[in-house]
Amino acid sequence: RVSPLVAITGQAGIGKAVVLARFLGLVADKYQQLRVLKASGEDIESKTPYYPWKQIFASLVGVDAGSKTTQFTHRACVNALASLMGGDFDKSSVLNDVLPVNFPQEQGPPLDSRRRRDKLAELLCALLNKSAHKSPILLVLHAMQWCDNSSWALLKEVLVKCPSIFVVITTRTKMHEEDVEELRGEVRWPVWQLALQPLSPSLAIQLVKKTLATEELDQAIADVVMDRTQGIPLYCVEFARAVKDSGGQLKELPGTITGAILLRIDQLLPSPKLVLKIIAVVGKDVRPSLIADVVPMKFTEEELQGELEYLVSLDILIRDRNGYCFRHEMVQEVVRGFLTFSQKRFLHERVASYYVRLTNSEVSPAILANHFEEAAKGMDASELDVPTCKRAIWFLKVAAEEAMKANAIEDANKYLARCHSLMQMLPTSADPFDFEMALGLVDGNEQLLRQVLEQFVGNSGASLHRIHAISAKHKSDHADGSWHAGAGCGGGEESELATVRFEARSIASAASTLGAALLSNAAIAVENAALENDVEGLEGRGGGVARGG
Repeated sequence: RVSPLVAITGQAGIGKAVVLARFLGLVADKYQQLRVLKASGEDIESKTPYYPWKQIFASLVGVDAGSKTTQFTHRACVNALASLMGGDFDKSSVLNDVLPVNFPQEQGPPLDSRRRRDKLAELLCALLNKSAHKSPILLVLHAMQWCDNSSWALLKEVLVKCPSIFVVITTRTKMHEEDVEELRGEVRWPVWQLALQPLSPSLAIQLVKKTLATEELDQAIADVVMDRTQGIPLYCVEFARAVKDSGGQLKELPGTITGAILLRIDQLLPSPKLVLKIIAVVGKDVRPSLIADVVPMKFTEEELQGELEYLVSLDILIRDRNGYCFRHEMVQEVVRGFLTFSQKRFLHERVASYYVRLTNSEVSPAILANHFEEAAKGMDASELDVPTCKRAIWFLKVAAEEAMKANAIEDANKYLARCHSLMQMLPTSADPFDFEMALGLVDGNEQLLRQVLEQFVGNSGASLHRIHAISAKHKSDHADGSWHAGAGCGGGEESELATVRFEARSIASAASTLGAALLSNAAIAVENAALENDVEGLEGRGGGVARGG
């Protein structure tokens, strides 16, 4: 029997990616018909529901995993799904959680988070099984230490319900015996765990010699390198480069791997060093257009491309799907860790602003929340950037709701805890919900617009309750008939009602432009409730339609 799961484990720098690449090369040569679907976890996306699976299924149906949901991506996915599933194609709205599609919400009460997760797992497993009938499939999930709870849960479902699918994962942390036993018990087949070990002294020295392109190595240098690398391949390579840069002077060698990496980075000129700092903050798939936007007027297009290719030639960066990233995430962590506070804040703010303006790519709320959060925080409370903090709160709420929808309760709670922490930092006079900011962030995204309406309904409810109470008091105080509808509120309350009506009309207009009729009707219901000073109407009509729409 062949195991459906191989787990390649080991600490950072041990060579998991190298082993995986060589394995895939052998597989490609031997099994020509095998279809390989690859995905990789990312630190910044570690709490985004189904992040690696979005890459897997986007590849399966032939669309870009980073694509924003449009009519084109929806049509492409529908055609591919219909071809694969035939008469079993279920156009369920739960597929919106993983694919760039926009299936309408089903009639009736919405599914709770657990039933939604189970329904999605059922459909995705059926899709994999149908695809495997046409050609064998190998799933590769790299860097699973950065994957969220819902992604791990879906992996277990695939292992149980898709016995013909072969799965290879890599993870930085050694899988605990109880985790392995749980997987073995669920799939009822052996799970192969390949725990990578450090290189032996002779192999480590061979790697150092190869990096230095030399046949001989001074024994004193060999002893120092072995003492400081402990046989970890990445460490061996970085220290070998440090030996080369120091001219073989032992006194010049750094004492740690962090020092070795920093020594190499510090020798770069300011321009390539700036490029590395930006990429360290962003992560993967960093496009030249993003770098140019973060530091406008700094590079010409040709200069920037030259700097990127120079860093590739130094083996610091590699080209990935749509841009550039660090060859090894440990080097990225070192560069990011040594940014100054002001540099981090500036770069996160610029990157967040760039992502908000994107129109052709889907950026998760988790990423936007992270960048806005890092940009908002100052050295102390007095340095807090209030508008940026509000944006972080907004996207943390959206990320939490996405996690709740995927039944990733633990992840959702972490988002909400961060949200609460930021709200505690806001001045007491600041309202955490900023309508103009929220509506400006929507930018054609119906899901975000629904979030705007739901939060707006909650905030407007409090305003209308207060205005309703004031109106009731006016009626009571003028029981002799001197009260009339136009005098129901004072100037301030009337102004507040006008604001509620105006903002509801703005949401209705944005929804109408998007073709989101239910959302538009919900916003109009809020406007009518404000016109009538009808608190119950606001909560019943506006809130109900928003949640159901």
